Order: sequence, then C-alpha cells, then structure tokens
Amino acid sequence: MKKIINVILLGLRYILFLGAFAISFYIVLSMYKRLSKDMIESINIFLPYAILLIIFFINIIFRQKSVNSNLFYNLTCCLVFSTTIVVGIRAICDTNMILNRVMGYNINFIYFSDYIAFMKILVYGLCISNILFMVCINKKRRQAKNNIEVL
Repeated sequence: MKKIINVILLGLRYILFLGAFAISFYIVLSMYKRLSKDMIESINIFLPYAILLIIFFINIIFRQKSVNSNLFYNLTCCLVFSTTIVVGIRAICDTNMILNRVMGYNINFIYFSDYIAFMKILVYGLCISNILFMVCINKKRRQAKNNIEVL
C-alpha cells in the first residue's frame, strides 16, 4: 500500500510542480507587463524553481531511491505545490476581492505578491531537504558498506 501511494504522490509531485511553475509564471509575467518591468528582474522569483528542477533531474538520472521513495518528502512536495496553485488560482479567479474588480486586470497582483516570499521559502526548503536526503542516506550506505567490509 505504501508503494502505491508513493508512486501516486511521485507522479503528482511532477504534475503539481509544472502547474505551480506555470501559474506563477503567468501571474508574474502579467504583473511585470503591467508595471513595464523587464522579465530579467523576476529571476529571483523563479530561481528556486530552477534549482528544484535541476535537483529533480539529478534524482531521476541517478535514481535516488532515498528521495524518490520517501513518502513524507513526496507528500510535502505535493502540499507545497498545491499551496502555490491555490494562491495563484485565488489571485486570478476570486471575484470577491475588491482590487480584482477595481483595477480591471482580473488578477489581484497584491494578493499574489504578498505570498511570493512564503512560496520561495517553501520551495527553497524542498531543495534543502532533497539535498539532505541525498547526502544523509548515501552517508549511511557508505558506513554500512564499510561495516560489512570490516566484518
């Protein structure tokens, strides 16, 4: 049962990652277009997503079972990306927000920008925990291998 849930969460992790990145990119693109800012300035918003994408590719290429088979990490990833998607959808679709109607952009940029810092912290936390899982588990494997060789 644990393996089935883990496989579902692993697949959902990648789908939600794409959704969270896409909705964040759309809102930031619209916000920077409205402010007449250059998209290069938004690199600090998407840097944690780029780092996490690189780490996900490393996990896939090197078959990091310590990360990919970790049920708690996969569930946390799904929750973080779901939170980002919910904030983005609320910024776009919630018609009860006053600024959504008054400004006429159909996106509440202020609501979304209030949550950008928290979203970056959550994604950086996923990056750090992924790296720690890779390092700690590999260290334990090396110690176990050395203990076997000694015997």
